[in-house]
Amino acid sequence: MKLFSISKAVHVPKFKVAEHFSEIIEVDAPKNMVYSLSQQHNMKCSPTVKRGDRVLVNQVIGVGENNSVVPVYSSVSGTVKQITTKIDLLGNKVDVVLVENDGLYEKEEREVFSYSALSMDELREKVKALGLIETQNLSNRKRGMQLSFKDTAKNILINAQESGLYGQVDSYLYENEKHDFLRGIELLKSLYKDAQIVVLSTSDADSVIGFTELLKNTGVSLISKIPTQFYHDMNLAARDVFGDFAMKDTMVIDAFLLPSVARGLMDQRLTHYQLLLINGGAVKNPGIYKVMSGTTLDLVMEKAGVENPFRIVAGNILSGDAVFTTDSPINRGIREVLFLNENEVSIDEEMNCIKCGRCADVCPMGLQPYELNQLVIVRDFDEFFKKRGGMCVECGRCSYVCPSKRHLLQSFKTAKKVKR
Repeated sequence: MKLFSISKAVHVPKFKVAEHFSEIIEVDAPKNMVYSLSQQHNMKCSPTVKRGDRVLVNQVIGVGENNSVVPVYSSVSGTVKQITTKIDLLGNKVDVVLVENDGLYEKEEREVFSYSALSMDELREKVKALGLIETQNLSNRKRGMQLSFKDTAKNILINAQESGLYGQVDSYLYENEKHDFLRGIELLKSLYKDAQIVVLSTSDADSVIGFTELLKNTGVSLISKIPTQFYHDMNLAARDVFGDFAMKDTMVIDAFLLPSVARGLMDQRLTHYQLLLINGGAVKNPGIYKVMSGTTLDLVMEKAGVENPFRIVAGNILSGDAVFTTDSPINRGIREVLFLNENEVSIDEEMNCIKCGRCADVCPMGLQPYELNQLVIVRDFDEFFKKRGGMCVECGRCSYVCPSKRHLLQSFKTAKKVKR
């Protein structure tokens, strides 16, 4: 298997139609659990346990050093074997807690409360305590923060518009998590009684049919759009659906986290699993996998029958990141892992920019990617941000359409890391 540098891009020769998966494939929790104490982009947590401690399901094992960072929970009961340092999937050095799973799954009881009796500040703290990572708010996603609940909102967008080129990930919302998804809608209605609620889905026929059936008699409308790959930025989603780019009256909720929010606020139940789309030409059994928090990627690969992948991408083809190692836990917020064979990846080297302007044509933010890329190459990061490079929403469309196979998105991610 040949992994690729985290500075490099993956270019796909041609568009591949999304596949629809309905069955959920469960991955058994392993004997040795590995919990990362770093949020996305190195937002760290400090361990609250030490070697030899016995931990329970629902027990906090890491708390954020930044007040906005969500806690890390144990998903199993067992013994803390070690607190050490590992390299995570994306090549970052992170602190981890290693727990030996005893298979008993004894639980630490959680506080019982009524969400309807809470103030909005108290509610936000309860949401933070659920340990969920918001991936559709660009600024929050980069800081590993929790879902944002506004004091008031006229519009609520439930964003289910997340589909990679190699699969459809929203099907589990209207098939496997539909009960808690609908409960989440009722929760939003109770908190924001006069708000207009809209679900944004892809225009894939299965998704439109699935959500239309699910939302019957709820009073919630459905808007479907062709997957544009940049609706993981809430401002763009709010702009295109409600015309509210400034987010003055609009709140965007990550549809994939809504069932977990419902369970957490209505039942005081934490969600200790992730639902991952595992796909690509190197996968024998593609599908949606239910993976316990603390499970390493190599165990999922074994379950899925992955054989000799040429490239591994965490996230979708356009905006995903190269996987650096496979013996690390799956980062929270990752919903798709692609295992690509050599025929699925263009292995052409970067060529000089031909100033064709295609990257600028597809940029949803009206940027000039070819110009920004040159600024990063010469390490003129101040000028990069003067040219609005910080507004890049990392959709990956520029890299995808570039005939010279320039590593545009990857260079912009580098610039932002330097700035942070």
